[in-house]
Amino acid sequence: MGALSFLLKLFKLKPGWNGTPEMYLAMVMEVQSRNNKEYSVVEVLQWGEIMQKVIKIDLSPYKDFADLLKNGKPDFSKVEKMREKIDELHHRKELKQAIYGTDVDLGEDDVMKSDSESAVFARKMVKDLSEYVQFSPEEQKKLDELDH
Repeated sequence: MGALSFLLKLFKLKPGWNGTPEMYLAMVMEVQSRNNKEYSVVEVLQWGEIMQKVIKIDLSPYKDFADLLKNGKPDFSKVEKMREKIDELHHRKELKQAIYGTDVDLGEDDVMKSDSESAVFARKMVKDLSEYVQFSPEEQKKLDELDH
């Protein structure tokens, strides 16, 4: 659960941003790019504002997220580490499924079922975001089934 532990360290237990505004901008840009491979200023603005509803963040010296997007330079240093950990997790899951079949118990690699602190935190964070983000009906059904 390396990637989730990393996110947990960034947000602490109570969702609050522990990095710079430029790191936050990079994270929002990463979320947007994972959601849609084509860069979209509108989507970055939407994700940045939505995530501020569930993450406490001080954007100073920027007046708001739009100002940060326009005048800030994203700091991808932590996002690159997170990307590596997420990719590693996906590869472990794919390898287990390739060896043991698609119905294999993924254990702690299954964020939806793991009881690790970081997995529980990740599920809560996505559940909180689901109040502001419209997910596909299939994904929303999974979110509705999550314990909050």
